[in-house]
Amino acid sequence: MNSENVAVPIRQLDMEDMPLLMELEAAAWAAPLQASETTIRHRLALGHTMFGAIDGDVLAGTICFTETSQDPLVRADFPANFDAYASLPRSEPVHALYAYNLCVRPSHRGSNTAIRLLKEMERHGRRLGAHWLIGDGRCSSYAGSPADGDDHVKADPRFRATIDLWNETGTRPPLEEIIRDPLLRLHYRALECEFLYVMPDFFPQDPASGGFRVISAKDLRK
Repeated sequence: MNSENVAVPIRQLDMEDMPLLMELEAAAWAAPLQASETTIRHRLALGHTMFGAIDGDVLAGTICFTETSQDPLVRADFPANFDAYASLPRSEPVHALYAYNLCVRPSHRGSNTAIRLLKEMERHGRRLGAHWLIGDGRCSSYAGSPADGDDHVKADPRFRATIDLWNETGTRPPLEEIIRDPLLRLHYRALECEFLYVMPDFFPQDPASGGFRVISAKDLRK
């Protein structure tokens, strides 16, 4: 298995890749965060797009998203939780790509896999003429991941206070406070995105993030 900083092939995945997808879910996520085979099949049936980085006989990582006509800047219309967000059927005209799963195998974290998957999604969006790439960013610095977890993110009390205040007031904090979290920092550096809003109780199964997700947006017209 190749975990070096090299370019493993990326291709679109389909139903026939289900064994690879399920094996990656088990390798990369704690049980409460894993998607079931039924869920993944349902998302593919809804017309979702899944790209995978293939390293030999395993998936090094995936990025999964739906193409939607929804306007992500209308907060009142934005899906209220992850289940709704990750269950939108594909719709046209494609105004935005809603990414809901950027997953990298533990052995490949620290390589260029995540950035290459994000860039592949960006190229796909530009080909379709989409205006926005939207992500729901985990923010594990809020409470910290378990000591035996794979991502090893420590709790950051200052970051937690930032998220709590943002949620309370609706006022977006300075960028440097948001990107104290390593995953949000990755999104920002890879895509030069902006952060729209924080969503409470978006994914309660993720205690490291306090159930929060930070919604990011990349303007493809720039």
